[in-house]
Amino acid sequence: MNDRDKKDVLLLLIALSGELPADWVGRAAGSGSYGAALLTRLKKEGYIKVRSGDGIRGYLLRERGKQYLREKYGKDVAGCLAGAASTNHVKSEPEKRLRLHRMAMAWIFCYEAGIRIFTSEKPELFPASHTVPYKPDTAVYQPFGAYYGCGEWKLDTDLEIRGSRACGILAAESCYILYNTMDSLMKWAPKTERNLRSRMEMRLYRSGRCLKGALFLGTGMNMLGRLLKSDGGLKGTLYRMDDTYERLYFIPMERAATLQLQLLSNGKGLEKLEAFLRTSLASVRPDSGSLEAGTDSEGRQVYFCFLLEMWKLRRILTLPNYREGRIFCFTYQAQELRRIFPDSFIIDAIRPERVRQYLGWENPGTDTGKKGYETSAEITAL
Repeated sequence: MNDRDKKDVLLLLIALSGELPADWVGRAAGSGSYGAALLTRLKKEGYIKVRSGDGIRGYLLRERGKQYLREKYGKDVAGCLAGAASTNHVKSEPEKRLRLHRMAMAWIFCYEAGIRIFTSEKPELFPASHTVPYKPDTAVYQPFGAYYGCGEWKLDTDLEIRGSRACGILAAESCYILYNTMDSLMKWAPKTERNLRSRMEMRLYRSGRCLKGALFLGTGMNMLGRLLKSDGGLKGTLYRMDDTYERLYFIPMERAATLQLQLLSNGKGLEKLEAFLRTSLASVRPDSGSLEAGTDSEGRQVYFCFLLEMWKLRRILTLPNYREGRIFCFTYQAQELRRIFPDSFIIDAIRPERVRQYLGWENPGTDTGKKGYETSAEITAL
């Protein structure tokens, strides 16, 4: 990534997604002011154009921009700027454009987290030839894994999963199917999504990896409560929690929340953080699969909820003694969790920037670790 300037990154992100939503240009360019200046320049030079209609505004590549990328980044854009690919011939229908916007947000969010998204920087998700059991070189996915959009792994023969709402797959030490619900409940066909899960489990197993669950991205934290409480809407066609995935993680698309992606991608970092937080507990549950991490000095059950695993949150809320406890979360999650849980629950908010410092993740791509914190209270904003 380091040899690409911001102009090239922005153009590549437009190519990968087909149409980049206007309000995400600043995220793609690194800042809003720089993004605005860069857009003005690229439009003037004939690399991109703006499309507005039906309340949707986005940026597409002109032929000059496509040709520039083909010449300079041929391998990275071969799949998205060739033939009849939806990212090469962007349709004008609102529903199809919003689908591309969902995909674009996922690409950008993963890029912000230091996850590899460009073809030239990541291995094949499903190698063409291997033997079972195949053992891939997991080092190539470190420290935070690689992200693969649907166009990189869906086959023409995948008729049973054609209607899936998935945006892509995050492949790291474990793999996750990624969805983007944005700011509303997405349409949901359980049979289609179960077919997708089964098919990806099989293909990932043959490639020496395992599917751990699903990640649900959302515009803001308020979507967490809506997902947890959804009954599928009047017609039962909207998302509601079902048995498609045993593990479901919600991640708001805020810059601070890229830490959730990194922790899910890097098991050593997650293990180190949880071990550090347990030092503040009076007693610790030896079983790492337990719902609670242990108890505090006053005997309250303590739960680590900063990954926002939705089935875990629902189980806590339905326990017989659910009316009190202590929740460890990140600062940007605290307000919504206070709304979801009874007032008798104590919400301890951990500062993401201090977690990054502790783990040595201030700059994506590092895993050095830093010392200087002696108790978990030092990274918690009480």
